[in-house]
This record gives sequence, structure tokens and C-alpha cells, in this order.
Amino acid sequence: MVNRRTIHHFGPDPEYVGGMGSVIRVFTEHQMGGGSVRSHPTWRPVAWLGSIPLALRAARHVLVARRHDVIHVHLAEDGSFVREGAIVLLARLLGHATVATIHGANFLEFTERHARLAGFVLRRADVITCLDPQVCSLVKALAPGVQVELLANPVLMDMDSPSAEETEEVVLFAGEVGFRKGADILCQAWNLVAAARPDARCIIVGPDGDFDVPQLDRLERLPATDTAGMRTLMRAARVVVLPSRAEGMPMVLTEAMGAGRPFVSTPVGGIPDLAREGGVLVAAGDAAGLARALTDFLAVPGLAGAVGERARRFCQETRSIDVIDERLGVLYQAAIGSS
Repeated sequence: MVNRRTIHHFGPDPEYVGGMGSVIRVFTEHQMGGGSVRSHPTWRPVAWLGSIPLALRAARHVLVARRHDVIHVHLAEDGSFVREGAIVLLARLLGHATVATIHGANFLEFTERHARLAGFVLRRADVITCLDPQVCSLVKALAPGVQVELLANPVLMDMDSPSAEETEEVVLFAGEVGFRKGADILCQAWNLVAAARPDARCIIVGPDGDFDVPQLDRLERLPATDTAGMRTLMRAARVVVLPSRAEGMPMVLTEAMGAGRPFVSTPVGGIPDLAREGGVLVAAGDAAGLARALTDFLAVPGLAGAVGERARRFCQETRSIDVIDERLGVLYQAAIGSS
């Protein structure tokens, strides 16, 4: 039965790099969890107004799913609990095994404002997975009696990426270029880094957000790219930076670790758990502290190489495709047994 079942993922279009879309793409490309794995986009980052008809088309796959299939819904906050939440309710109504994964940088704040809505949706799932312990504790309170598990996002390991010690002095920021991810703080810090390291370069890549990147010395702004493009940029970087004000479990940091790259970030969401093995934390909004941490990695290639290789080993042991695939299979079986 495991080999015949289909896992249906509902969430953002995996064709778009970043966040939940990247996670769903890894699940589908590697057929994780046993059986056939498919994705059904409920929204696209560049087409918010078209999300309702897209979600309705995706919902049809719940209606035609077989009894032993699994419905895996990816939730964030706000409109997600209406749009993807409706998928959870429909799946429960039809008796399908339903798994919900909580993403989203602002989930904790969302539940403070909409605890009844969040609890109503989450209690309809058979299994819920979370990316960090704090969210797990909250979800257990919102959905008592539902199996809640801490499960990391899978990481595509890049074992062929050279050591960070062998790279030039390149700092890489990848993500939506806005205030939430601290793009403004990075630009402030970069003035200090550029003054201290005359050969250093900074690359900012990602979709436009609510911050316009100014023209700064040796800072390059690139548009969002595909998976292959990100791998090329990651391999060329010595250190990855993400000075976010709010996060869940950002994929770019685990991807950096999987490529043997250290990171500098902030103690928000699930990032502290990653930093113990592969990064340095500075307070959100601390441009001077960010500059010092980046300069340390740029000035001492051996430090970047040592931290990066430790990070790569950690991801191989705890977040690789094989490790998460096995855990997913067990959770899907639990959801089938509960439905």
C-alpha cells in the first residue's frame, strides 16, 4: 500500500525559488515519503489576485484522491489559514489522512490575533509538523490530541561545493529584499565591511520587497534566480548573511550549510538551532555587530572553512534527503492510521 499511495502537497508553486515553494519542490523532485508525490499550487508569489481560482483548481485533487492517499498542506499565517486551511477542512470532511506543516515567519503573532481560526484548522489535521520548538509548543496547545512533531526541512546536500576557505571574499544575501529580512541593516553594515575589506564583495539576490537597495561600493543587486543559479552563487560565496527581524526556518541558511557555507543571522524563529552548528548570531537591527561578524569570516578563510564543514556534516546527519524521507514515511503512516 505504501508504494501505491500518492502524497498530495498543497501550497505555493514550487517553480518559484525560496521559502515553502523550495521545500515542496524538494519533496516532489525526490519523491519523499513513499509512493508517488505530487504538488498542487494554491498560490503564486507574483499572482496574488489569481490565488482563489488556483486554490479551487488545487482543491479538485482532494475530491479525486484515493482513500489511502495523503493530503499534505503547507500553512503559514493570515490568508493561508483561509486558503490552505480550506484544503485541510475538505480533506478531513472526506476522511483523508491529512498532514499540516507550519511555515511562516509571523505564525506566533498571527495566532495571538486569530487563535480560534488557527486552532479550528489545526485540530482537523491528523499530524502536524513544525520547524522550531516554540511553534511546536504553541501548536500542541492549539490542537490538543493531534500528533505534533518537530521536523526539519530537507536539505539538498552539495558535497561537491568547495570549502568556504577556497572562495574569494564574497557575502551572499538571498531572499525577498525587504525590511523583514533585514536588507536595510545589511546595507548599513556593508558600508563598514567594505571600508575594512577592500577586496570584499556583496551580492543581494531575490525578488523585490519593501526596501530599495542603494548603490553602494562593491554591492551587486541581482534578480531572483533558479535552483541552478543559486547553487552557482552559493559555491562562490564565503559567507551567507540573513539579518532577519522575523523568520520560521529559512531555507537559504540550511542550503548554505549543506554547501559548506557558514552564515551570519539573527536569533529569530528556528535560526538559533542552526547557528549552534553553522553560524554566528547578532541582534536584529545591529548593523555594527553584523559588520564585525561578516568581517571575521572574510578576514580568516580558515574560520569560514571550519565552520562551513561542521555545518555540512550536521546537515548530512540530520537534514539530508534520506533522513527526512524516512521520517516522513513514518509520519504519513501515522496519519493514515489516525484518519
